[in-house]
Amino acid sequence: MIHRHRLRPMLATALAVAAAAALAVGCSRLDRLDARVDAIADGTARNLVRDVLWEDGSKYTWADAGPLRADVVWTEHRPAGDLAVRQVWTVDPVAWTCRIETPTTSEVVVFDGSGMQMRRDDRTVTDPLARALAAGRVRLATELLVMPASLAGPDREVLYVGNRTGPGEARTWHRLMVTYGQTADAPEGDRMVVEIREGTNRVDRVLARWSELPFAGQPMRIDMDGWRPAGGLLISRAWRFTPVNETGEPVGPVRYTVRVTGVETAGAAP
Repeated sequence: MIHRHRLRPMLATALAVAAAAALAVGCSRLDRLDARVDAIADGTARNLVRDVLWEDGSKYTWADAGPLRADVVWTEHRPAGDLAVRQVWTVDPVAWTCRIETPTTSEVVVFDGSGMQMRRDDRTVTDPLARALAAGRVRLATELLVMPASLAGPDREVLYVGNRTGPGEARTWHRLMVTYGQTADAPEGDRMVVEIREGTNRVDRVLARWSELPFAGQPMRIDMDGWRPAGGLLISRAWRFTPVNETGEPVGPVRYTVRVTGVETAGAAP
């Protein structure tokens, strides 16, 4: 089991590694984040990403925050009863690294931005199913925990694809399509449509098709709620996953939920 008193040194080490990587390429964390936002070719999409980053803490706060450490409860809703798993996620949205710890099983997954390692009781896990499920958790952590900074993640294309209006046209959401390049290690067809509410510049919903387990290509509507401060950032604390069809209509009840019960940035209180 990984005890809490060991997590802060791990977090400090992750931050030091990220800082060293930034120096190695001769630019600061802010420079790297700026470069990714500037690389968004679609001008409307680029401006929206800038606006939503500012709303959720500003690009400066995101760059300075370092890795985010989150206590997470992942729940699968099954006919026979819910199955809940508690984990600790540490994600750096600039270095694009991720560490997932499951204290009850002594399982640790480390994603370094290009590849994933998985160990249990200090032994390498080679089981394909376990690794596929771990890859799905890495996808969630890197895409959703650090939303909207993940819109400026590496090797992705972000396009503005219009807007959606609610009943009576009382609310409007701007929509961004995110697709992944070859080095992002995502199969062709994986994508996100991110809906940003006009007036608040906050992400309310993500329509995702991800190949990793447990999603396996099933389109999901992810409602993101409970945006609360953490170290100068706003982080969504509640996600609901509902299977949908190609038009975004539900084809079943909520299948998964994620609760982020605590978040801290490097050196910041929850």
